[in-house]
Amino acid sequence: MQEFNVSLADKPGELAEVASAVGENGINILGCVGMGRSSASVTMVTDDEEATTKVLKDMGRDFEANELLLTTLSNEPGALAKMATKLSDAGINIISFYIMKMEMDAADVALTTDNPEKTKEILGI
Repeated sequence: MQEFNVSLADKPGELAEVASAVGENGINILGCVGMGRSSASVTMVTDDEEATTKVLKDMGRDFEANELLLTTLSNEPGALAKMATKLSDAGINIISFYIMKMEMDAADVALTTDNPEKTKEILGI
């Protein structure tokens, strides 16, 4: 699974243009976060990586795709801190983090890091 971090101009309509192009090509956005101010961008996870790559290239958008790692955390106080500390102690930087699904006893999370292979080893993915 990959996330797509797409550069946007900080002006009205940019998110609408990208989201429309993705949707019009039958691609469902599974998770998404947008940020403005110093450097506008949208980061999204979709259900079709190849098609998303093609759409963004056809639009002439600057973007990067990063390996997204999936894991499950206990839904309890300190679970995120425990995971983040394990990675930090190993010198791994978390680049992005998503809660994909929350249930009473567990949370499915996705993250990107600067060392995916070592992250998989540490988290048992």
